[in-house]
Amino acid sequence: MSKLIILSNRVSIPNAQKPSAGGLAVAIQDALDDVGGIWLGWNGETVHTKEQINFDVHRKGRIDYVTCPLTENQYASYYAGFANNALWPAMHHRSDLIEYKLSDYEGYQQVNYLFAKKLAEISEPDDTIWVHDYHFLSVAKYCRELGMQNKIGFFLHIPFAPLFIWQKIPSAPQLIENLCQYDVVGLQTEKDQKICMQVCTSLLKAQKIQRDLLSFHQRLTTIKCYPIGVNPAAIQRAAQQFVDTKDFLTRTIEVNSPKTIIGVDRIDYSKGLLERFISYAEFLEKYPEYKQHIQHLQIACPCRLEVPAYQRLFERFKIKIDLINQEFAQNGWQPIECSYDAIKHHHLMQIYRQADVCWISSIRDGMNLVAKEFVAAQDPANPGVLILSKYAGAAERMAKAILVDPTDKLAMVNALKTALEMPKQERISRYKQLIKGLKDFDINDWRNAFLNDLQYETSLQDFKQMGLRNVNSIYQNL
Repeated sequence: MSKLIILSNRVSIPNAQKPSAGGLAVAIQDALDDVGGIWLGWNGETVHTKEQINFDVHRKGRIDYVTCPLTENQYASYYAGFANNALWPAMHHRSDLIEYKLSDYEGYQQVNYLFAKKLAEISEPDDTIWVHDYHFLSVAKYCRELGMQNKIGFFLHIPFAPLFIWQKIPSAPQLIENLCQYDVVGLQTEKDQKICMQVCTSLLKAQKIQRDLLSFHQRLTTIKCYPIGVNPAAIQRAAQQFVDTKDFLTRTIEVNSPKTIIGVDRIDYSKGLLERFISYAEFLEKYPEYKQHIQHLQIACPCRLEVPAYQRLFERFKIKIDLINQEFAQNGWQPIECSYDAIKHHHLMQIYRQADVCWISSIRDGMNLVAKEFVAAQDPANPGVLILSKYAGAAERMAKAILVDPTDKLAMVNALKTALEMPKQERISRYKQLIKGLKDFDINDWRNAFLNDLQYETSLQDFKQMGLRNVNSIYQNL
């Protein structure tokens, strides 16, 4: 019987000691819960030598979690190096932060080959393979070289870099060629789909057959938008559960402030955190009557601190919060409370439900599931307000949020005032339209749409059966 095999950089095993609030991990878990299968990836640990790399299997319900460590050199080159020093800044339009090293690129390819070999070992010919995110652009290439004819799909959870940025990465043509070894490539937004198609046709001289179909070296690849969703019903159930009052964020919400603003972000330059806090300070300066009557609760997870750009950002972030708290603190009240600890997902949903405003200020974001989870967690009779950066992928289909340019300080200040003063009936009206959108295309619809397209992906043989001699004739007949 055929099965679904998912590959992602990290695997989130249920009941593990460390909570995982990451949107990708939660989305994959939700996607697998209904259908079962195998979830393959790195376990987050490092070892000294390749001989120490062993795959462990943990079975939970209908899912096998297959994980392994990486060597310290692999971690440094593949993860901290090429993936997060070159690809991540490129995808987020930060060409100034791209650091390309040939040795990092080679390490990236070695890890892609490592997981391709494991896929070849654990898969049957009729299994469907779904690879996730920028860590694994080349896995399908190695799978094909190992003789695998499986349907292999790829989904990118972050934005897709435009052509002028790819041209700054020496290995870009090879990477994009490797990407075209997948049968289906999924992007978060229509904009990213168009950019991806343009890059493939420009860098490779690949042929665009249809709006979402590409031909390169006798292989057809579907490139299409699949906006990732959430599970509104499960989030609503979690949000209504009892909250542990020992948690300082919850205690702050219940006791200290009539109005609360929640922010949940990794400390990453793509999230616009400094821009948001600068705007928040401007708001308190412009509207001093709000002092002691609002509080910004920030859950900020430090990440990738081995990368110098992240070290610098983390220090600037802490300094900015301290300066704002020192400037505006009054009578035991301070405007920002910040936690650097990961929060269990169900607890986070409870915090969302109690917050009055969720403020998302991404400078560049693939989707941003915080936006969707916040809406899904709300009390329908008294919902909070979502302020959403227009640069987040979620903004493409969440027009009833307060959409804002996070680089425009005045617009950010006005958006916060609007959110805090929004009448209840308007909040309810906006919520109804936002939640309808989440229910109309939820996490299961996302999974099914992608896997259905992957299962029925058109092949060159299909076109031959239509009586068309070659790809060029297909193009001419459209």
